[in-house]
Amino acid sequence: MVAVNTDIPTPTSGKLMGNWGKAYTTKQVARLSPPKHTDTHKPKDHHTLFDMVSNGLHRAGFQHSEPLHYVGQGRVSTDEKAPAKFMTVMNIRHEKITDHAGGLDVNRQVFIQNSYDKSLSIQIITGIEVCICTNGLTMGQVEDEIRRKQTKNIDEDIYKIVYGGIDKMLGNFLAQDQRVKQLQNTEMTNRMADHIIMDCMRAGVINPAGVKDVWDKWDTPNYAEYKDRNAWSLANAFTERGRGRNIFGRHGANNRMLDIIDSYTNNAYRTIHSDDTDVQPVYTADAMPVSADF
Repeated sequence: MVAVNTDIPTPTSGKLMGNWGKAYTTKQVARLSPPKHTDTHKPKDHHTLFDMVSNGLHRAGFQHSEPLHYVGQGRVSTDEKAPAKFMTVMNIRHEKITDHAGGLDVNRQVFIQNSYDKSLSIQIITGIEVCICTNGLTMGQVEDEIRRKQTKNIDEDIYKIVYGGIDKMLGNFLAQDQRVKQLQNTEMTNRMADHIIMDCMRAGVINPAGVKDVWDKWDTPNYAEYKDRNAWSLANAFTERGRGRNIFGRHGANNRMLDIIDSYTNNAYRTIHSDDTDVQPVYTADAMPVSADF
C-alpha cells in the first residue's frame, strides 16, 4: 500500500480567504457542538462526521493526510453569528490510484461538507489539486449526486451516506483521470473561450469583475502546462481565479463551469460507478448499525 501523504492540503492564506471563513484545527472543531435537535432539524456533530469518514476511508484501503478544516459563520440559534458551516479537506491515497492525472502531479482530495444552520447539506465530494499551481478542481460528489439534508430521519441514513459514498470513491477518482484527459484532448478556440467565460458569468460561476481576469489567465497562462489551447487550460483559468475564494461555493461553481464547457464542446461525462472497479465495499446492510447516536 502507498505510504500515507502526511502533508495537509495547501491552506488558503488569511489574506486571500477574506471573510468567508477561517482554518480550524481538529481540536478546535471538536469543541464546536451543534445546536439542540428539533423535530425537523438534527444537525450532525462535524467532528463525529469527520471521524466516520476517516474510519470508512481506512476500511476501504485509503490513507489520508491530516485534515484541514474550514469553518464559516452563520446564525445557529440566535441572531448573533457563530461557527456554523464546515468544509474539511484531506489529501488521500490508494494503491489503485496514482498521483498523476493528464501528465500532471496532483493531490487526490476528499471534502466533507456540513452545517449547523441549515445552509449546507451533508456531502462527501472528491476533487484534485494540481501541484504546480494548487488550483483546486472538484469533480462530482461520491455516489453521483448523493447529499442529505439534516432532517428528522438523518440518523437512519447517515451510515449509508458515509460508508456507501466511500464505496463509490475509487471509481470517482478513476473517472476524474478520464475527465482530465478528455478536457486536454478537447480543442478550444479563443472565440469559444470568450463565449464560455461570458456564459459562466451569467451563470454565477464568476462575477462580472472576474471576466477579464479569467480571460487574461486563458490568453496568457501563468504556467507552461496550460499554454495548450484546450478545454483543460480554460478550466484551469477559472480555478486559478477561484483560488482562495469561498470554498463552500466552489463545488457548485466548478460543476456549472464544466457543464458550460461541455455544452460548447459536445463532451459527455460518464461517472464510473463502484461496480466498474474491483474495490470491495465497506458498507453492507448487515453491517449497518440499528441506530446512530450523535
